Amino acid sequence: MMRSSLISVCFVGALALSATLSAEEKVDLKFSFAVPPPAGFTAVKADENYNVNRGYGFDLGSKVQFVHRFGTDYATSGFVTGQSGQPFFFSAKLAPGAYRVTVTLGDANAEAVTTVKSETRRLMLESVRSPAGHTKKSTFLVHLRVPQIPGGGMVALKSREKDLYQLFLYWQDNQPQTFMELDWDEKLTLEFSDAHPALTAIEITNAEKPVTVYLVGDSTMTDQMMEPWGAWGMHLPRWFKPPVLIANYAESGESARSFIGERRWSKLMSEIHAGDFVLIQFGINDRGTPLDQFKGYFNQFIKDTRDHGATPVLVTSQNLRELDANGKGMQTLGGYPNAMKEVAKEQNVTLLDLNAMSMSLYEAIGAEKLPKAFVDGTHQNVYGSYELTKCVVQAMVDAKLPFVAGNLVDDWKPFDTAHLDALEDFKLPPDPQRDPKVAGGPGAPTGSVPIAGRPSEFALPPLAPAPARTQSAPPAPTTPPATPAPK
Repeated sequence: MMRSSLISVCFVGALALSATLSAEEKVDLKFSFAVPPPAGFTAVKADENYNVNRGYGFDLGSKVQFVHRFGTDYATSGFVTGQSGQPFFFSAKLAPGAYRVTVTLGDANAEAVTTVKSETRRLMLESVRSPAGHTKKSTFLVHLRVPQIPGGGMVALKSREKDLYQLFLYWQDNQPQTFMELDWDEKLTLEFSDAHPALTAIEITNAEKPVTVYLVGDSTMTDQMMEPWGAWGMHLPRWFKPPVLIANYAESGESARSFIGERRWSKLMSEIHAGDFVLIQFGINDRGTPLDQFKGYFNQFIKDTRDHGATPVLVTSQNLRELDANGKGMQTLGGYPNAMKEVAKEQNVTLLDLNAMSMSLYEAIGAEKLPKAFVDGTHQNVYGSYELTKCVVQAMVDAKLPFVAGNLVDDWKPFDTAHLDALEDFKLPPDPQRDPKVAGGPGAPTGSVPIAGRPSEFALPPLAPAPARTQSAPPAPTTPPATPAPK
């Protein structure tokens, strides 16, 4: 108990320090991993691990290797990669806000294949290929936040969002590194992985006039902290290019009521701008809330969003993992999806029917393979959530949401459930952040070698005993509580 209290104090203290930094301050950071670095770039050394005083460095126990090619161009003269093909992390201290990140990737002697994630496992770039002797620059936008709310107060974070000792990061030497959830801290953290990640440079500037798409919802939408858990919101940034910025405020266990009571909605409203969009998804954790009260929350969300000149979009919650004897989807969320449809019609709001799309997706995967797309009866693994993200993006295209046109990545292809990514061939690089309570990986709860999501180039070590967990209770809203989901 003493350790938990000390960690929480340190966490809040660090965030208080970062809150004193101005989010409007001009940022122009340039880090080079080649020798010699170009003018204006900070040369990063292999032993420079992140600390607050330095303000940048390799993070979370990363083991890196610098490779020198001695090319004539700085961009092909060298790069950094993870030892033994492991992922590695790099962090830079930044105030909350929206940032434009450009990474230069490439190797003079071999094809570079790099996947980039930000913060808590947000997929930004997937398997970017740079031919031998060439480099490739890729740019994306990242949203950073802290719990403090301008004007006073702060978000009531759950213990899993702020307690250091709850999470474990495993490297191939089976040595755990404790770390905090990365979405609420005072820095930008980038993860580099895949068959041959080759990082030459990172450039970070303020994002100018982003179109921010806020995500509001529960564990099926959030940035899931650890393998093998997945959620569709964590993959959404991968399909959009600037000026679209995905700001994922969804969190595990949330209902419409608790999202308001924990001041998450107040935090979001403190930073929203005219022209932004808010995608709102609830229903799984709201079962037990009277339908008229449930609809009332959405009316509030819609009004508040419109009052700020932004556009609300309702998203019905994905169905739970259940098919009938004939392999057809069964409604598992009662009247809550229909209640959202009624509100959307009454308020003239665009609605994305993820509930219906998810049932079509489950039917297409089939009863035999469907458990291999899930971790439990509610939550998908990386494969299942990746496919569900494609359903959401296609629904956005079909609904002609204004921010979609012209802003999808070049490799986006129209998606339908008749053309899924094959489960057996799916190989999104896994993260070292791993849930000690869940054996194996995607599709392998018994600990056997999983079918999907675990490339042969990187295998996670055996599980360690699960750490003890604490539970912190947020301030109770004045309305009756909803029934929580298992995660």
